[in-house]
Amino acid sequence: MAEPDFIVPPPGLIPGARSDAPDRTVRDAPPRVLPVFPPPGVVPPPLPGGPPEAQGAAAQGSAAPPTGETRIEAPTPSPQPGAWRLRAQGGLEVLLLRPVLLGRDPAADPGRPQAAPIRLADPARSVSKTHALVEVVDGRVMVTDLHSTNGTRVLTPEGEARELEPGRGAEAPNGSTLLLGEFAVRLDRAPLNSV
Repeated sequence: MAEPDFIVPPPGLIPGARSDAPDRTVRDAPPRVLPVFPPPGVVPPPLPGGPPEAQGAAAQGSAAPPTGETRIEAPTPSPQPGAWRLRAQGGLEVLLLRPVLLGRDPAADPGRPQAAPIRLADPARSVSKTHALVEVVDGRVMVTDLHSTNGTRVLTPEGEARELEPGRGAEAPNGSTLLLGEFAVRLDRAPLNSV
């Protein structure tokens, strides 16, 4: 008796299975494309160009699929290669696809409705409830201290530490560490092959 490549259950083990049923093993199936989802707590920004229904059609372009084929593409957000990202202890990683509000329990800001609140687990409790705003402006990362109790500093890769003036945005270069009170958040570019 030849040994198969997979485990074959004995007849009668699976209820309702017929022993004379044809083999329905799928071989040579086309690969499935799975959607890309943002990290938990991060809502992707709306695509420019109108409501989501129109955006989905625009994202597919005007080229029709070949006759006899149906192509369905869900408008899923995917980061651009080399997107800016924030990383912190506990495995937190956030791609800066839209502005983010960092804090112990950040509250949505009516003045910045597009900003996503990102909760930081700070056991030292040095991070304010809504501590800082981080956003990409013209390809540069800008950090604004939101009048936090313990302040915000930018530590550059060269070792220079800059205390931010509350309410004023300051640029943070690639490789910087943002110090929200005593809590460190690393800023860098995501690898080009990240999804």
